[in-house]
Amino acid sequence: MDIRKIFIVIIGLFLFLGGCKTTVTNSVTFKSIAIGNMYVNFMGETFTLVPNGSKTVRNIPQGTYNYSTAYDIPDGVTSASTSGAVNGPVEMNADTRITVLYSSSLQGTGATLNYIVSATISSNDKVITPTGGL
Repeated sequence: MDIRKIFIVIIGLFLFLGGCKTTVTNSVTFKSIAIGNMYVNFMGETFTLVPNGSKTVRNIPQGTYNYSTAYDIPDGVTSASTSGAVNGPVEMNADTRITVLYSSSLQGTGATLNYIVSATISSNDKVITPTGGL
């Protein structure tokens, strides 16, 4: 009878461990549709996003990572500002895919042009609202 219990435990462990993933599929994609270059600092690497360019960082272990963004200001612009998720943390869970999308606009006329860089962030992870709904 003890051999049967041991056999059942071994089969259970085999099934449990056999179902575990061994590869990390987490990724963050940075995309830019902004007028000028974006410079992204993420996970110890700085890379340049040209207009209409993108960069995907793959195989990111679970955890929380920060990114920050710098940018070129177009000629003739007198001021610049940012809005949205230009800098901040990303939380990687199992099989997380995140996209950070940069865009830009010019505001004002003549000698008072303001260059505005905006960023939005999206994820395939479920977002739980403070009320507990989805």
